[in-house]
Amino acid sequence: MTIKNFKIFCIFTFFSLFVINGKAQQWTNYTNTNTIYGIAINHQNTKWIASYGGVVKIDGSTKTTYTTADGLVSNLVSSAAIDTSGTIWFGTYNGVSQFNGNHFTNYTTADGLIYNAVWSVAVDTLNNVWFGTANGVSKFDGTNWINYNTSDGLCNNTIWSITIDTLGNKWFGTGNGVSKFDGTTWTTYTTANGLANNNVYCTAVDKQNNLWFGTCGGGISKFDGTSWTSYTTANGLASDTLMSIAFDALGNKWIGTVHGLSKFDGSIWTNYYTVDGLTDNNVWATAIDTLDHKWLGTNDGISEFDNTNWTTHKETDCIIGNGVTSIMKDLQDKIWVGTYNDDGGGGVSVFDGVHWTVYSNGNISVYSCAMDALGNKWFGTQGSGVLEFDGVNWVSYKVADGLVNNNVYAIAIDSQNNKWLGTYGGVSKFDGTTWTNYTTSNSSLINNYVHSIAIDSAGNIWFGTNNGLSEFDGVNWINYSTNDGLVNNTVYAITVDAQNKKWFGTEGGVSTFDGTTWTSYTTLDGLCDNSVRSIAIDAMNHKWFGTQSGGVSMFNNTNWTTYTTIDGLAHNYVSAITIDSQGVKWFGTFNAGVSRFDDKIATNISEQTNTAEINNIFPNPSNGQFNIVSSENIEDIIIKNPSGQIIFQTKSDKKNITIDLNNSGIYFVTVITINRAFTKKIIINR
Repeated sequence: MTIKNFKIFCIFTFFSLFVINGKAQQWTNYTNTNTIYGIAINHQNTKWIASYGGVVKIDGSTKTTYTTADGLVSNLVSSAAIDTSGTIWFGTYNGVSQFNGNHFTNYTTADGLIYNAVWSVAVDTLNNVWFGTANGVSKFDGTNWINYNTSDGLCNNTIWSITIDTLGNKWFGTGNGVSKFDGTTWTTYTTANGLANNNVYCTAVDKQNNLWFGTCGGGISKFDGTSWTSYTTANGLASDTLMSIAFDALGNKWIGTVHGLSKFDGSIWTNYYTVDGLTDNNVWATAIDTLDHKWLGTNDGISEFDNTNWTTHKETDCIIGNGVTSIMKDLQDKIWVGTYNDDGGGGVSVFDGVHWTVYSNGNISVYSCAMDALGNKWFGTQGSGVLEFDGVNWVSYKVADGLVNNNVYAIAIDSQNNKWLGTYGGVSKFDGTTWTNYTTSNSSLINNYVHSIAIDSAGNIWFGTNNGLSEFDGVNWINYSTNDGLVNNTVYAITVDAQNKKWFGTEGGVSTFDGTTWTSYTTLDGLCDNSVRSIAIDAMNHKWFGTQSGGVSMFNNTNWTTYTTIDGLAHNYVSAITIDSQGVKWFGTFNAGVSRFDDKIATNISEQTNTAEINNIFPNPSNGQFNIVSSENIEDIIIKNPSGQIIFQTKSDKKNITIDLNNSGIYFVTVITINRAFTKKIIINR
């Protein structure tokens, strides 16, 4: 079965250079900023956009994007507000960022914030900043923090929105009503008082000091201090679930809903949808600039409306979505990224170093990927089986074709080009013609929920499951669990090092197995988090572990080093890792896009020169025999096939060595000296 492919060409690069422990380290984040949750506009008409992929500044025709690589506390930005000095405040899923135009200052619970998940921000006339969180309210005067929750009088701790009226009263839209705070007394309003619905997503105050409350499923309520009036779709509202409200100079209400934009002049309702020019019908944010243009943040970019014409502001040059589940490099060092479907962000994106190309209509969730010996790419999906892409055509395989289960969470390819697919219903082997399935009912597979697969240098296949490990040599099965030495039975990731040691990332830490002895590492040893979701090993034999909440830990076999969003990582949930031929690390995060990390930046000219000298492998292409020449003694040479399997390894103490490979194909040669490592692709034609 062939499926249609959708292509979008794009570029989306962020650059930041940090100096950590005296060493220059470069972080670059690649995100999608088209899901907009908040918009703030200053007196100079500069727009500050809170997006699911960072902060975007729009100043005329100039766009600037800020991410964790620039100092932002989190790429998941929910809200924005501007104080009287022009400082911008951003609420994020992991704290607050204050931006003065040059640098960020971040605040979290460690500083006094009541909770790190911040949904709303507002500034009062005294320049105090108020933050609505998932667990209460914080007030910050620039020095001191004061926190409020239900024990103080707040009606509910989930604070979706904040508005401050002309008298200085603070109004909080919560998950269970509206709270008014006059600085001393708290007053609660619910459906019992006349509110349309107790789940209040957005709040606003008009010039007459009327309060407007947009609810989830109940429409919008107006409160003049005494009487309540509510409006729903029966009156003309586009949807009864509202996300944002703004008022123009004429007093018109512009209301963002989950099904279009509504304008209300006090008598007449006018609705706008995608057919009218709106980029998407989910309108999360609404703001009006000094030219009376309406800026509407949606699930798919920004719509600008000048009351006659519509203009779309949207990144078409980016990864399709920020929920990264899998990542790999191809023979040309292009980076392939699989994402899950979160409001249309699912599919496959590929980055060639400059541009992004997207394959998907956004509605498919990709959870695993691998490349076979022919260079074809294989993608495991959630519910849609496995997809094969030869660079032109897509072919899908499902249960009807022989696949054991349509939820494919792991892929590995052996030296015979057989595809091994780990699913939530067992394992499938596909040789290009025949399917062979292994489950707990017809084999000794330890569990049918397979999270990870790896193939060792002997050709044995290792399966990580919800209940331990299975090793399969093609005939016999051997199972391992915590009873044998595995640190935890839920195994999310497996990789094999140059010495054929297996490394397992589990829900309880890391285990390594040399065939005889088990060794485990946890947070007690230096691992940043025990829930380890991804593993990669670089040319220096350093291990990189991506975790669920702690970021990335690097283990050089002696010491541990941790990298988090503070350093520039896009998010601390690192679901996938790959390392390109230059040794650059690529981290896929589950919520905030991809981070590129180059820890091999040359700090002086001599280092750059040495790197060039090591890169001397010839002839290339070769008839099988080729030479490696280095200015330093070579310690180790590792040669892998495109599937990552080691097919040759040797040690040396010489500056030049001759290698002879028997089989034609494309290989990656890693040369390790005392001070450096380098990987180069070589083509063998025999």
